[in-house]
Amino acid sequence: MSDRFDNTPGNTPGLSPGISPGSLSGLSSGKSPGEMTTGITVALHQSRVLLVDGEDGTRFRVASDLAQAGASVDFAGCGDEAVSCVIEAQDAHESYDLVLIDMSSLGAIGHQAAVCLREAQFAGPILALSDKVSRGESTRCIDAGCDALILKQEDPAELIATSATLVNREKARRFGLADPGDVTSELAAYPELLMMLRRFVTTLPESIESVLSAQREQDLSRLREELDRVKRNATSHGYLEIRASAVSAQQELDECKKLDAQGLVDAIDDLTDLCQRATASPSQPPPPSDSPLPPSG
Repeated sequence: MSDRFDNTPGNTPGLSPGISPGSLSGLSSGKSPGEMTTGITVALHQSRVLLVDGEDGTRFRVASDLAQAGASVDFAGCGDEAVSCVIEAQDAHESYDLVLIDMSSLGAIGHQAAVCLREAQFAGPILALSDKVSRGESTRCIDAGCDALILKQEDPAELIATSATLVNREKARRFGLADPGDVTSELAAYPELLMMLRRFVTTLPESIESVLSAQREQDLSRLREELDRVKRNATSHGYLEIRASAVSAQQELDECKKLDAQGLVDAIDDLTDLCQRATASPSQPPPPSDSPLPPSG
C-alpha cells in the first residue's frame, strides 16, 4: 500500500492510503487560469509523470502544480516502488514521460532510485528536486542517471518549464515531432496565436543583445534585469526552453557574483543559442478544430 491523492468532491484534499500509483489526472491546484501564464497552463498537456518522494506536504504542492499544467501524476515512495510503477507502465504501453525525484526528502535513497530506474531500462527523462542546488549535488544526480537538478521553490514556473523542456525533447526524439534544432513555443499548435509568436521571435535578437551588452559592460544590475525580462517574455509566449535557460543564467549570476565567471558565460552562451534557434513554426500538427484555445494569462 502507498499514498494516493484523495481529491474526491466533498472531501478535504489530502493523502490517504491507497493502491500505488494514485492518479492525479484532472487535479486543480486551486489557482485560476489567470494566475499562471498561458504557456505554463498547457505545458504538460497529456503527459504522464511519476513523482518519487517521501514528504506529503511537498507531494501535494508539486503534484498540484504539475496537474495544473496538464499532467497526470502518479506517486511512488521509494526506488523499488518507482521501478515497479515504471515496469507496469511500460508493459501496458503507457510509459511515463517524466520521473521526478525529490532528493531533499529521500536523500541517498533518491540517488539510488535514479540508478535503479536506469538499470530497469527507463529511457525517459529524470528530473531531481532539491532544497539546495550545488555543483556537488548536481554531479551526484547526473552520475545517478538524472537529466537535470532544480531548486524546489514556491513558484511553480521553473518546475513546469524544466519539466516541459525535458518531456518535449523526449517526445520529439521518440515520435519525430520536431526538428531538434528548432526551439518552438508550447502555443505553436494554435494557428490563432502564430502571428503573436512571430512578433516575439523578431524581438529576440534585440533582447539577447541587451543581455550581452550588460555582460560586456560588467553591469550586474542591468544584466539581472535583462535576464528577468527574457525569462518573463519567454514564459508568456510559451518558449519554456528559453525560460529555463534564462533561469539557469540567473542562478549562475546569483551564485558567482562575477560577470566573467565561466559558469555564467556558458549559461549566457546557451541562452543566446536557444534564442537564435527560436521559431514560430508549429512543432506538431494543430489540435482538432473543436479544441479550445488555452486560457489567456
